[in-house]
Amino acid sequence: MKKTIILTLAGAVIFSTPVMAKEAGAPVAVYLEDDSYIGIPEETILAIEEDKIIGEHMNNAVIDIWDMDGAMVQDLAVGQGAVLDGEYASGITFDLMKPNLKSVYAAKAFSQGKGSLLTVVDVHTHAGYGTAKVTFYAPGVKAGQAITVYEYLDDTNWAAVPTEVSDDHVVVEITSNGHLAFIEAK
Repeated sequence: MKKTIILTLAGAVIFSTPVMAKEAGAPVAVYLEDDSYIGIPEETILAIEEDKIIGEHMNNAVIDIWDMDGAMVQDLAVGQGAVLDGEYASGITFDLMKPNLKSVYAAKAFSQGKGSLLTVVDVHTHAGYGTAKVTFYAPGVKAGQAITVYEYLDDTNWAAVPTEVSDDHVVVEITSNGHLAFIEAK
């Protein structure tokens, strides 16, 4: 019986496009295509719960953001390991999630006059920390590019965080889990 329910759910997942949004007014990022199903129903279900396509879910990445031009969004991914309170922690993973629509709107408004909004992401880890230095894989970013990362405080306030930019990487130092906006000065 359990197997039948799982297979039925997997079939529904594969053949339904798009899936309903969790947040009112936010389109869902999960559009199931032939290459989205990898043969593991549990992973497909987790991707849907995260509002991610399977590639984003499997790679801890965000490549498409609600209410932003997909061609203009900077792809980001996070691997394992971070510096927590000055000590390297190899087993720590920061989960990279899609931002809520309210934060995207706030970041768009905040970026006006500052530069181009590259992306907005929501980062979380279950480990406790005072400061965390997290390395984001950002393909196409070049050393010296004028990117500043801002941490979300509330609807109108964002705080710049220490940011280092190198080829294909942006390293940020954050003080809490939450939304980050990547803005390139123009």
